[in-house]
Amino acid sequence: MIKKIVQRVRFLKKINILQFLHLNYFCKSIIRTDQSKLIPYKNTVIDIAPGARIYIGGGDIEIGCDLLRKSKAETRLRLRERAVWSIYGGCKISYGSTVEILKDAVFDCKYFTMNSNSTVIVAEKIVFGKDVMIGRNVVVYDSDHHQIIDEQGEVANRPAPVVVGDHVWLATNVLVLKGVTIGEGSVVGANSIVNKRVGSHMIFSSEHRSHIKENGGKWDRKSPSVER
Repeated sequence: MIKKIVQRVRFLKKINILQFLHLNYFCKSIIRTDQSKLIPYKNTVIDIAPGARIYIGGGDIEIGCDLLRKSKAETRLRLRERAVWSIYGGCKISYGSTVEILKDAVFDCKYFTMNSNSTVIVAEKIVFGKDVMIGRNVVVYDSDHHQIIDEQGEVANRPAPVVVGDHVWLATNVLVLKGVTIGEGSVVGANSIVNKRVGSHMIFSSEHRSHIKENGGKWDRKSPSVER
């Protein structure tokens, strides 16, 4: 009993309590389909525009977790007008990261983790499957965010949806660009730029194209130094 009380006190010290209460019990923009909650850790900035919605179920959304003691690093969540974030299974978004869903855009995902200083910006639609692991300094875009006009005066670079399949690992400094699908079970190596389809169960590296490996085995979240 005492142990549970101590754990609860420690947890409350890490989060923004007033923001937690407002988001989960008074904010009409957040629809909880079960007992799952949105947990804003300290230094988390959340901006939800009129008409935007967050649908939560199957697990808690933790934003700004793993913050270093005395750190002032912000974690940012912004939904523009009529944006939708639909998540089932929860997620953990580490300190310094940014999730922004632009006007009328949709972010549809299952359980994922995002390490520090990573960014997801949704202009049209981004989909994450179950158990996506995002390393440090990763960027995922479904748009170029600025127009390129062709000779006929038409926009030549419109947004295109991004789909990241189940159990995909995006390693440090990966950049995922619009129109990309990454198949389930795949690993995208550090510093890679993904601008074309990656199949399922592949190890992909844009820096070493000769090392693209099909049927690349399985990966899990354990450290390689941990004995099985």
